[in-house]
Amino acid sequence: MDPLSDPDLSQGTTSALRLSGVAAPRRAGTSGLEGVDLEVAQGDFLLVHGEAGAGKSLLMSLAGLAVRPAAGRIEVLGLNPWRLATAGRARLRRRMGLVFQDLNLIEGMTVAENAGLPMRIAGIRPDTYRRDVTELLDWMGLGDKAGAFPEDLDHDQRQRLAVARAVAGRPEVILADEPVGWMGPEAAGRVLRLLLQLNRQGVTLVVASRNPDLAPARRRLALVGGRVLPEAGT
Repeated sequence: MDPLSDPDLSQGTTSALRLSGVAAPRRAGTSGLEGVDLEVAQGDFLLVHGEAGAGKSLLMSLAGLAVRPAAGRIEVLGLNPWRLATAGRARLRRRMGLVFQDLNLIEGMTVAENAGLPMRIAGIRPDTYRRDVTELLDWMGLGDKAGAFPEDLDHDQRQRLAVARAVAGRPEVILADEPVGWMGPEAAGRVLRLLLQLNRQGVTLVVASRNPDLAPARRRLALVGGRVLPEAGT
């Protein structure tokens, strides 16, 4: 059986992400989540905003399958990841582009190798994706850093590299937690334009930020005290 198959879930779903009654315990300095109900349609753009410590990173970690919920149900692209075998869950995560605040860059790989990692994992030959990686790094203003290592970059550059890696594999869903928090205005604008362009091409985009006006999202939700509150008009 295909490890991604789940006979109890519909493969024809139009939801990219669904959380039903999800709860997670608080972490140091952060609110826990209580009874979160959230659905994001395929191709949608959702901006989740809230103050520092509101639980945004915890919510994104749950959606990105880095944390298992204490209660409730999560579905990603119509699948319940926690009912899949480990290999199946890994394959599901490869359909997602993830930007967490800790970035998770691989220090022993060059900038170009980090950016190309999703395509390498997908089995694409380096000589096939090398041009795409070069163009992407150029767009991110990292073209002259391709042979450097993450430790050689400042935080702004590391954050741009994390975004580059997240989009390089042409994911179906992008989850980005404060994706431009450390960037100057020019770099931030460039990254946001790229994310918006991918969303226009059909990629589902979920962004968490303290700035409720970060980008022109179709939907916005406020996270307050571990609860998700829809804004008026959404």
